Amino acid sequence: MSDLDPDAVLARLGPERSAVRLVVAESVDSTNERLIRLAAEGTPGGYCLVALNQTAGRGRRGRRWLSDSSGSLTFSLLWRFDRKSAQQLSGLTLVVALAVCRALESLGIDGLALKWPNDLLRHGRKVAGILVELAETSGDDISAVIGIGLNVSLDDALSDNLPNPAFDLRDAQGHTPARGDVLAAILLDLFPALRQFAKEGFPPFQAEWLARSAHHERRIRLALPNHKVEIGICVGLTREGALLLRQGERVTPFLTGDVSLRLT
Repeated sequence: MSDLDPDAVLARLGPERSAVRLVVAESVDSTNERLIRLAAEGTPGGYCLVALNQTAGRGRRGRRWLSDSSGSLTFSLLWRFDRKSAQQLSGLTLVVALAVCRALESLGIDGLALKWPNDLLRHGRKVAGILVELAETSGDDISAVIGIGLNVSLDDALSDNLPNPAFDLRDAQGHTPARGDVLAAILLDLFPALRQFAKEGFPPFQAEWLARSAHHERRIRLALPNHKVEIGICVGLTREGALLLRQGERVTPFLTGDVSLRLT
């Protein structure tokens, strides 16, 4: 647990340390589930829960998120938005992914790209996933629980159990950044991004997100929740963060789906 010492992480945050309550736990069921419960109890925004082990970690659409205690960084952040901002929260996952990408680049991590709507790739393989869930509260705000799972140093046994090819943060010599440094870098980029998003929505982030996209202007396969598959060219994003797919002369926005560049 030496590379995830809460005091050391907070010291790296400078003035931003006042924005966060940081808790590192040995084991929880799911950091997102735990914060959803805390949000309902009135816990203030800024609560960040890091888990060395998750017994029921999950990603989008109920998929299981696998991690290990020494090589993964899994945490959730509770953030409260004014209820008036509810209509613009559809782009939140994209903003979080962009902030994580920026943070990793600040640590010298190369080969990063964004995969709509919630994945971060390194050299074409998944290195991080994001799950944002909204928790209704009785007050004047809406609680967003932002879950982030990151492969810092991927264990071979864990890698063999993953459904899709994955990557981690190791450099060519096999060195990895300390997880505390990674967490501090992410929080330092994420806090101002969330504040800007609360005021201005997704549009200020739109061009930068597309510049880092793994699939912009490429032919993709989009698997929809109803099991329908759409194939076309990704031509951009809407102001709300929906993916724009061109099929012939028609351009259609999609707010959900799984993108694949591997066409069969």
